[in-house]
Order: sequence, then C-alpha cells, then structure tokens
Amino acid sequence: MCSICREFVRRDTTPARAAQLADALQQVIAANRSDGRRYDAVVAFSGGKDSTFLLKVLQEKFRLNLLAVTFDNGFLSRAAFENMRKVVAALHVDHVIVKYRQDRLNEIFLASALARVYPDYLAKFGSGVCISCIRMVMTAALRTAIARQISMVILGNSPGQVLRSEKELIYRDNTIPFAMRRQLFAKLAERTGSWIYDHVMLRRDEYQTRPFPYIVSPLPILGYDEAEIYRSIMGLGWRRPADVDPNSTNCRLNAFGIIRHKNLYGFHPYDYEMSQMVRLGSLPRDVAAERLADPEGAAIDVATDVERELMCGSCCRRAGGA
Repeated sequence: MCSICREFVRRDTTPARAAQLADALQQVIAANRSDGRRYDAVVAFSGGKDSTFLLKVLQEKFRLNLLAVTFDNGFLSRAAFENMRKVVAALHVDHVIVKYRQDRLNEIFLASALARVYPDYLAKFGSGVCISCIRMVMTAALRTAIARQISMVILGNSPGQVLRSEKELIYRDNTIPFAMRRQLFAKLAERTGSWIYDHVMLRRDEYQTRPFPYIVSPLPILGYDEAEIYRSIMGLGWRRPADVDPNSTNCRLNAFGIIRHKNLYGFHPYDYEMSQMVRLGSLPRDVAAERLADPEGAAIDVATDVERELMCGSCCRRAGGA
C-alpha cells in the first residue's frame, strides 16, 4: 500500500467526526458575523463551479452578507467572467476584481513552471503555477478582509484539496513565523525579484492584525457531490467554459501548469486530488480517470496557446514593448 493510501486510511470519516466539524463550522460563522459592518465574509470567487456553488450555499444556508473577491491572473476564460457576472447578479452579491501588472504575473507563472521553486512535498498537491496563483488568491482575499475589517475569508476547496489534515478547514493563517513564510518563496524570488513577496504573502504588519481573519473551507464539511453542484449552479445561468482543460471550470492557465508539472515531476498534478475525491465517494472513479487521461488532449492544446502568450509577454517586456 502506497503512502498516499496509508495517509487516507488515517483520516477520520466517521459520522461523529463529521458532526464535530459541522458544529465547528456553525460556531465559527456565528462568532464572526459582522457587528454592524457591511460584510460577514470575503469569498474567494474564481467563477469556477466550486466557488460559485459556495456563494449560493453561504447565502441560502447561512444567510451571510458576502463580498466576492476575484483575483484576475490574466488567463481566466472569458466565459468565466460571463459566469461571474450572471452569478453575482442573480445572488445580489457585491464583487471586487483584483488585478496586478500582467508582465509581473507572467514572470511569476513562467518561473513557477520552468523549475522546482517549491519544496517537493507540495508537488503532489498541485503544479508550481497553481501554487503561486493560489497564494496570490489568498493574499488578495486576506488583504481585502483586513482592509475592510471582515472576520472571515471563505474558500471553495473541494475535499480532495485539503492538503494534510482537517485542521486546514478552519484556521488562521498568521501562525507561521514571517521569516519561515518568506523562505517558502525564496527560490521564486531568486528567479524573479523580491517584489514577488508582496504578491504571494502579506506584509509583516498585515499578519499582525488583531483579530486576524479566519480562513474557512466549508465544502468538505457540508458534503460534496459534483453532479449536484453542476445542477445547482446552472440554475443561476452558469455554463462550463469550452476553452479550459478537463480539470478546470474557469482558468486557461491551469492547463499550462499541468503540462509543465508532468514534465518536471513525471505525474499529473491532479492525481492526488482525484484519488482523494474517489475514495471519499465525491466523484466516480471512471470520471476521475478520464479527466486525468484527457483523451482529447485538451490540456496540451490550451497549454500551447497559454505558453505562447506568456512567452510573448516576456519578450515584449525585455524589448521595452507593451
């Protein structure tokens, strides 16, 4: 039995543990509702299926006043933006889009794809491209919450995206020493510049905010049924983009990360997540296997276009162009 299977066996999936987690979720939401302020929570909203479903559940089940925050990495599908427009209109949710300089984002994504810039233990959880992008999503969401004195940042993580333990479902992200956190991004900074730290992590004074916002991932606690998620969000006008790989419902960059990760490590960056989802009963095995196999080669096609855009942007910058 491999190490990943042994790790899964150790997970407590009993009804009693599920009830404890549900109670913990109820308690953290009840304790952190806004006190006279406009928003109860920031939701990291990518326009993908999971974050769309999350918005709907948080509003309908928990009656939260939400601020949707989208990090625009420059490679979100146009259809994803159309989905966002329809969803926030249908749910009457305020929406903020965070956008950084594209030339610097391109630099980060290329550096993250072409070398092993993160510790190997993170490689099973996703490509370097996605790790960098997700850290920028988290930073943008936390920075927005701190600036607006919002007590919760809520993520649309699936059960297969919980990295090591259930402690990552409800936690505060300011417990890691600042120097240790910077060290995680040191190799990336060597290949780009020290400016990347402001993109992928908060400043020291921001981490010292009291009280610091909770980060909450409710979907693994509430239950996750992909077929039901699709049925629910299509009622809001959401439609799956046609220009993404089988493992994404919003982002073209994901395909580039997949291909480069397979080149660097020799395995698919979604192997771990898909296997966890199958073992939890959240996804049929044949669906997961086909998604990873990608028989039509969609990831390669999309990745080729994205790499061309990334390289062109990098060349234009070196040449002093736009």
